[in-house]
Amino acid sequence: MTESHDDHRSQDHESSFNGGSELSRRMIAVLPTLFTLGNLLCGFAALGYASAPPSKSTTFMNNFSVAGYLIFAAMICDMLDGSMARLARATSDFGAELDSLADVVSFGVTPAFLSLKLIGHVLSQTRPTYDGHIGPLAHSMDGRFFWIIAAVYVACAGLRLARFNTMTQHDIDSHMAFRGLPSPGAAGVIAASVIFFEGLQRGAPHILPFNVPPVISHWVLTSFPYTMPVILLLSALLMVSRISYEHVINQYLRGRKPFSYVVRAVLLILFLLWQPQIAALIVIYFYAFWPMVKAVWRGLRGRRRNTGTPAGCPAENSDLRGED
Repeated sequence: MTESHDDHRSQDHESSFNGGSELSRRMIAVLPTLFTLGNLLCGFAALGYASAPPSKSTTFMNNFSVAGYLIFAAMICDMLDGSMARLARATSDFGAELDSLADVVSFGVTPAFLSLKLIGHVLSQTRPTYDGHIGPLAHSMDGRFFWIIAAVYVACAGLRLARFNTMTQHDIDSHMAFRGLPSPGAAGVIAASVIFFEGLQRGAPHILPFNVPPVISHWVLTSFPYTMPVILLLSALLMVSRISYEHVINQYLRGRKPFSYVVRAVLLILFLLWQPQIAALIVIYFYAFWPMVKAVWRGLRGRRRNTGTPAGCPAENSDLRGED
């Protein structure tokens, strides 16, 4: 009797344990999930504005600018959902997978689609014979080339997110730095470029403390369809590169920092409030491209040292510490 009773108790305990674990698997963190869904919905709304016919308004120049601002809103949601999940100790595989799905839409498909729509719109204005169609079966070689660049960006964003999921844990130490440009940073480069371009056009709200000469405005208009694909391709390649990028929130805003950090943060916020389009462009471009410049410079210095030193002979005044 005792042994049978003990067996029943152990079975009941095991069933209750399995039921508890099953219940915990079904439960999700509400607040981080809402921010992740906000990221996804902002990307979806940006797709809608990017596909709508351009129309001027008193707040934004046209729908392309609205789509760019919605990408930035998705970036804010993406920053908050992970931080809140780790703060509440509610990180899970469910949240990571949902976040990646949202990032593919907001930071993969949406920036590429926005770039294609704006490039087609600009080409239809500057080249009257251009039909505005961009795709793999477009009649013009330009249309096919632009679509291929955008497709490369989408593919690299998907590869970047898949690599991140397989190589990163949920703990905070795994989110201090990234290998390759994060997809929100790449999307921010595209969104900042679109917003800045829109602000330089005639009839747009002034984003500079001086009037833009018509010659510069016309030059930007004619060169944009060819510079934007370069920016798109460069951002795509940086996402799948091995260059190290710091996590801005975890590196600079967590824990105790020197007083100079607070001063720089206040100055940056004031700059963003004074000239948000220019400040966003400078900050995001610096974050995305400066690590690439440093990596190229270090590679050139290393190659120069190797070619300037005979094999088997140590360089003059060299040491074993490596580069600073």
